Amino acid sequence: MKRFIFLFLTVLIYSSCRERTPAKKTETPPERPEVRLQISISQRQLYVLEGEDTLKRYAVAVGKQGYPTPEGDFEIHQIDWNPDWTPPESDWSKDETYKRPGEPGNPMGRARIIYKMPYTIHGTTDLESLGEAESHGSVRMANAEVIELGRFLMERTGTNRSDEWFNRVLTDSTTMESVKLEKTVPLKNVK
Repeated sequence: MKRFIFLFLTVLIYSSCRERTPAKKTETPPERPEVRLQISISQRQLYVLEGEDTLKRYAVAVGKQGYPTPEGDFEIHQIDWNPDWTPPESDWSKDETYKRPGEPGNPMGRARIIYKMPYTIHGTTDLESLGEAESHGSVRMANAEVIELGRFLMERTGTNRSDEWFNRVLTDSTTMESVKLEKTVPLKNVK
């Protein structure tokens, strides 16, 4: 019995004197770097950036002489799927009329990524204009690519929609759906 008590006290003293290991912390995964966009007006390229990495690069059309794409820092805050088009107050559009989503003559394509109205990043079927300075200030992308970019931006900002929602929106080009992003995305337009 003395032996048992001695052993018990030895274990008790040893465990109270030894260096304690802190409880294991539950490690949270590191936060992803912020996603941001950069448009090189002279190179006619749109870059999707995350930290120091370029995730994607797209050919775009930018503003032509007399109608430049604005330079500077902006915040993308909304995406319109199947957008309508209201002609801006400008000489070039004085004979144009409002176009509903999907209506012939609507230059907005399948999605419009808004950063500073009337300047946007929008889809186009005029693929020949990509890589050129042919717009009236906005940035044009191929429809498939603006859809891909819009969906990516929604996912990365926590503005989640189901696959069914996207299927419905992309199946019916005549109904506009405006989505305010949960978090803005920085955009820098550079020369």
